[in-house]
Formats: sequence, C-alpha cells, structure tokens
Amino acid sequence: MLGSKVIAIALALLVPAVALLRLGWRGDTRVAYAGWAIGAVSLFSLAILEGAWGLAVGFALAIIIALSLVLYAAATSPVRARRGTRNSAIAIAPADPAIGRRLFVFTLVVPVSFLSAQWLAFGLSAVMKSGGPLEANSVATAFMLQPLVWALLMAWQMCQAKPSAMVWPPAAVALLGTLLWCLA
Repeated sequence: MLGSKVIAIALALLVPAVALLRLGWRGDTRVAYAGWAIGAVSLFSLAILEGAWGLAVGFALAIIIALSLVLYAAATSPVRARRGTRNSAIAIAPADPAIGRRLFVFTLVVPVSFLSAQWLAFGLSAVMKSGGPLEANSVATAFMLQPLVWALLMAWQMCQAKPSAMVWPPAAVALLGTLLWCLA
C-alpha cells in the first residue's frame, strides 16, 4: 500500500516539475533547474519502484503535461499582426554550383552514414550469433546499436570542415563492421 502512495506522489510531482520548467523558459534558470531536479527525483523513484514500466509511464505523463502547457500557451497568446508578404528566406538559383556540394554532403551524412551504421550493427550481430550466451540478444543489440551509431556518425560528420573529411567516419565504421563480420 505504501508503494502505491509513493508512485502516486512521484507521478504528481511531475506536474510542478514540468510547470517549473515552463516558467524557467522566461529566463530564470534557477526555476528551470528546480524543475529538472524535481522531475529527475520523480522519474528516478518511478524507475526504482516499477522499473522500466514506471519510467515509461512517468515520461509519458511528463510529455502529456508539457504538451498541455504548450497548447494552453498557444491558445491564450495574442495573435501577432501579419506583415506584408516577404520573399522566401532561402532561394536557390537553378544554376547554383553549390547545389551539387549540398547534395553530396546530404548523401554522405544521411544514407551513407545510415548504411555504414547498419553494416556495423550487422557485423556485431554476426559476432554475437557465432555462438555463446549472447546469441539471444544479438538482434536487440543490433536494433539498439544502429540508431546510436548513426546519430554519432552524423554529428561527427557535421563537425568536419570539408566534404572530403566527411567520407572517413562512415568508411571507418563500415570497415569495423566488415572486420566484425569476418571475425564471426
């Protein structure tokens, strides 16, 4: 009985936590930090008491509260007066020579990085399936590894100065995936 009361209190604490975060948007970081602290304590206690299920319920409730506050703010805020029509903020001329470079960067950062991260996940899965106690977790590990590696690769690539330097991170990850695949 005490556990259900603690769970109810932890869930109820999410309301002031999200409200303090919303108030912190106005510039007072101490209020925002207090909201983060209350939310972290609430989510930590939910995770301790109910495990992943409690954490999931806590995050879902926090998201619902935050969305409700944002929708309320949108509904009650005054309508801004519209200015005259403006030109588009981004205009690419049809004969822009930089369009090829932009497409090359996009291709490197999105599909090429995705495929190299997928190849690494397949390689690790193959190593895990090669026998032993890790075989049962190989697919779940691959599913968890691929988006993490992809996000890290994209961040790494976008920090490079030139497109030529963006080629090496996915190539290195794909090479590591090939090495793992060969070891399987």
